[in-house]
Amino acid sequence: REPSTKIAKACKLTREQVNYKIKKYQSEGLIRGFFTLFDWNKFGYDHLVNLLLKFERPSSIKQFISELKDDKNCISYGKIYGKYDLYLNAVFKSEKELGDYIARIDEKENLISHYLILNPYFAELYPLKFFNHKNKETIVYSYKERKTRKFDDKEIEILKILAKNARARIIDIAKKVGLSAELIIYKIKKLKKDGVIVGSRIQFDMSKLNFYFSLLTLNIKNFSKTKQEKIKRFAENSKHVNSLTFLLGKPNCTIQLFHKEESELRKTIEEIKELLKEESFEIEVLLIGDDEHEINPLPFL
Repeated sequence: REPSTKIAKACKLTREQVNYKIKKYQSEGLIRGFFTLFDWNKFGYDHLVNLLLKFERPSSIKQFISELKDDKNCISYGKIYGKYDLYLNAVFKSEKELGDYIARIDEKENLISHYLILNPYFAELYPLKFFNHKNKETIVYSYKERKTRKFDDKEIEILKILAKNARARIIDIAKKVGLSAELIIYKIKKLKKDGVIVGSRIQFDMSKLNFYFSLLTLNIKNFSKTKQEKIKRFAENSKHVNSLTFLLGKPNCTIQLFHKEESELRKTIEEIKELLKEESFEIEVLLIGDDEHEINPLPFL
């Protein structure tokens, strides 16, 4: 939600030029949307998981995707090329809710042949590293302590609007919600202060930037703190690593890469093998497609 005036100053442009360029990027499909980041724990959802699904028949995928638009747990999804067919990023209130969700999928006879559940407990993100942006963000996922917050009806309306468009104008939010602009500003500041709103992101069409992304899953034997720190240093300094995640269970680590050429993917894999040459580990490469639809960070509202 950076103001256009602040962006203009940083880029040495006029405010009008900034607004024109942003609209142009959107019309060209380079920017697919702006979405808000929330702490799902505040809503009672403290289980974020990544599901990798393999379908019995490719013809089943389209029907499954058509049902995701009304899914109350799915934040985003996309295609995988290789061992699996589809990934889902989803949030749940408990392990039981996750178990029930998987059971419903299993009940659909001859639909899913197998699946993999990735349970993250730690992540480091390097947003826009491919534009030489050196910022690093650390996320620690808590599965023990729930810190829910109550929301009034107006706050829910505001959150729904910001979930769809993180750059929604205050004046437009005020009209839709039926409150003054001043009160909207106050409520958004309060939601940020309470840790409900934690940031925002741009959803790019990476293919228009000539980038592809791949996911490396690693299972490292005796994944000690020392080995974790070694992986962290590598991920932070590697040109192509966009995010690093540590997981409960097997695999116990994933690394997401942005790359333009297959040679860059190969080179990074070789670097990881060299880094872990004294370790016992397994590595698998998954080629990932763009999110298939607009990201919905609050599917349960």
